Amino acid sequence: MNSSSMEQPAPDATSRYRQDDYAVDNPDWHEEDAPWKAAHIRTILDRNRLQWRTLADIGCGTGAIVEILSRQYPQSRFEGFEVSPYAHELSLKRASDNLGFSMEDAFQSGKQFDLAMAIDVAEHVENPFEFLRAMGRMSRWQVIHVPLDMSALAVGRGWVLPAARRTLGHIHYFSRDSALSLIAESGLETIDSFYTAWAIDQSYKTWKKRLAAWPRRLAFLAAPDATVRLVGGWSLMVLSRSKLP
Repeated sequence: MNSSSMEQPAPDATSRYRQDDYAVDNPDWHEEDAPWKAAHIRTILDRNRLQWRTLADIGCGTGAIVEILSRQYPQSRFEGFEVSPYAHELSLKRASDNLGFSMEDAFQSGKQFDLAMAIDVAEHVENPFEFLRAMGRMSRWQVIHVPLDMSALAVGRGWVLPAARRTLGHIHYFSRDSALSLIAESGLETIDSFYTAWAIDQSYKTWKKRLAAWPRRLAFLAAPDATVRLVGGWSLMVLSRSKLP
């Protein structure tokens, strides 16, 4: 090993987003899921009658979700933060009078917000505890959406979790209990939470998903927690409040 290679820093979990690696596997950055996710975000905000005027979308991708919310809450101000040049460039076309975008680490911006959201982000970052603590320091309220990758079926099949790591960049795998424990141990108090059924609601994408949707739906009606733990196909939407100084 030569001296120049020894001096190069080891890549971290964000390097695939700062380069083009993630965009190769996900060129649309999951924009097609934005209306579905935005609808669930609005549900948890409105049913808790949250009073807020400023929102930060951390890891906003191409800005598709926060753009929808900015139109639904026109009296509020929004800012999307993203570290990927590829995604940030696509987000700029969505900017408006109450929506702006920044290509920077949100936690180093020094900005404060009433509400911060991280939609399918915690599973991508190297240290999710520090990530959520930083969210708690920059905002009073947080909306967190986490895929529940850890199920008996996913573990039993063997290929599911490695595939999520390789193509989606998931480096942490959560169950409902581990996700809620992570949030609590990061200094955030869970105010509300519910499952979001992506495997059912997005089953139109392939015939295999359509085939699996009805058994999942019936099993969930009978035993929701057990079904999520056993067969997977759900994420968790959480509204939390910071307890950090």
